[in-house]
Amino acid sequence: MSTKEKILAEALALFNERGTDVVTVRHIAQAAGMSHGNLCYHYPNTDAIVQSLYNQLVGHINEQITAVATPGFELIAAGQLVAHAMEALYRYRFLLLDFAGIMRRIPAIRDQHQALLKQRGLVFRQLLAYLREAGLMKPELYAGHDEHLLTQLFIVGDFWIASAEWLYEGEAADKLPYYQQVLTALLVPLLTEQGWKQWHEAAEQSRESQT
Repeated sequence: MSTKEKILAEALALFNERGTDVVTVRHIAQAAGMSHGNLCYHYPNTDAIVQSLYNQLVGHINEQITAVATPGFELIAAGQLVAHAMEALYRYRFLLLDFAGIMRRIPAIRDQHQALLKQRGLVFRQLLAYLREAGLMKPELYAGHDEHLLTQLFIVGDFWIASAEWLYEGEAADKLPYYQQVLTALLVPLLTEQGWKQWHEAAEQSRESQT
């Protein structure tokens, strides 16, 4: 592990535990077993560290999307994408727990995130088209519904962790599967009979793999 990787790993653990408003560069340096000056040589402040961790998270999720966003995309792949993405988001959960504050404090991340959602919107529209071409999803319910659906997916995707951290009362091991179901429930009413059958089979496979 390189020095930068060690710094980011320690920072991620501290941010997840305490939040970005509390953790300082000195806290991270102490956890990483290095001097304050040595850490600042690599990252001048916590905002630079937050930016690098945000870039890491985006990279992880982009890899998952790229792997499945191809013709022939089906509901099993959709479920796997949701699962992998939400696992990654939970590993970097401080970003979503402190989302509004980070966006206000670091305009570069705000601008990057806004551009990212536009790019993701293009990809997700194509995924919807693939599902319809395969006969798995109904046509758009009304003019503009796809845009509303994407907005719903982005809202849940960006803010589900706040609910998971403060409102969820179930078993810890069931937390991620529960919120994966919450997110994917947005798609279920839009599935055709064939799509529902495939979705049900995928859900059964997922449950079996978790037992």
